[in-house]
Amino acid sequence: MREKLIHSLRCPRCRAERNLELAVEERDEREVRAGSLRCGGCGHRAPVERGVAHLLHDPPERVVREAAGLERMADVMRADGWDRERVLGLPDAEDQDYWRGQGRALRMLLERVSPAPGEALLDVGSNTCWASNEFARRGLDVVALDIATHEMQGLHTADWWFEADGTYFERVLSTMFDPALASAAFDWVFCCEVLHHNSPEDLPRTFRELHRVLRPGGTLLVLNEPLRYPTNRKRDHAAEVAQFEGNEHVYYAHEYLSAARRAGFEVEPIPPALPFFSGEPLWLTRDASVLGSAKVFAQQLLRRSRAGRRAFLWWTVRIGPDGNLSMICRKPSGEAAQRDAREERVGGGEQREVEQRQADVTRLAER
Repeated sequence: MREKLIHSLRCPRCRAERNLELAVEERDEREVRAGSLRCGGCGHRAPVERGVAHLLHDPPERVVREAAGLERMADVMRADGWDRERVLGLPDAEDQDYWRGQGRALRMLLERVSPAPGEALLDVGSNTCWASNEFARRGLDVVALDIATHEMQGLHTADWWFEADGTYFERVLSTMFDPALASAAFDWVFCCEVLHHNSPEDLPRTFRELHRVLRPGGTLLVLNEPLRYPTNRKRDHAAEVAQFEGNEHVYYAHEYLSAARRAGFEVEPIPPALPFFSGEPLWLTRDASVLGSAKVFAQQLLRRSRAGRRAFLWWTVRIGPDGNLSMICRKPSGEAAQRDAREERVGGGEQREVEQRQADVTRLAER
């Protein structure tokens, strides 16, 4: 980490903002590699190891299990042939449809928004750090947030990107539902297929926290969240990865939309990352049959018609049978932000925050 990061942090114990002091033990030409952070208020100390600020204080058991599961997943990936060079090829892995889809979705998203060099961006659930590196390449001041440090499935993977690309971004070990980050520290927050790792009680809190760390007028970018549908409730969701205890959940689109709006965001769902919305070739099928030709014709109509695009968007996020949710969530600025804050307090948001803080204080006292 670099010294300036402390201005974007808050104490994970007492939540005092911008009150951490950095003691340096080891430094290289790029950053502070080892040291400690001390809160000037409560005296809490947190280590800095391999450049990562360890601000994951007294995590819930589910978080501990999920972090351990990510380490096991990294071991499985290595056994399947994953290595440093393959990770550094993300998201454009030739043999991975999943990763190519992530890359296409990000490119489509960046056609709608324009993060500028020098602006501050938080990458939530950074994992392999591919998106953190992509935004750092574009000149943004990036902070990667995750609950794990394991190479290939955590924040230590950042060193691979630094050495390969000459980029740099900060790394903070913390949760998304209680991030050890100061209020109004970021212009952008990026979440790629990560919000569904929140339990039902944590999902609204996470949206409130991401709203808090954004500056007025800032934007939360949500990419590729899996969805549940009335026609496909996905009761066996994540059964294939249950061994990793990833705290996997699946939600209806309206649950995401409602949680974001209650947190104070103005929400814009965006079309799915399919080729006929992205400007890429329309010929998704080599089927020369009448049915294949009808599919291509329908895709052309959808792409050229605003009403068709909107209808397809709402069909995919509300009816299914399968798809993902992406959305742009803007934090109002100026008077609108103050009005939304007042409405949230009247609606009970302030009381919920007070109750959460009281519970945290009680838990600390019991320790």
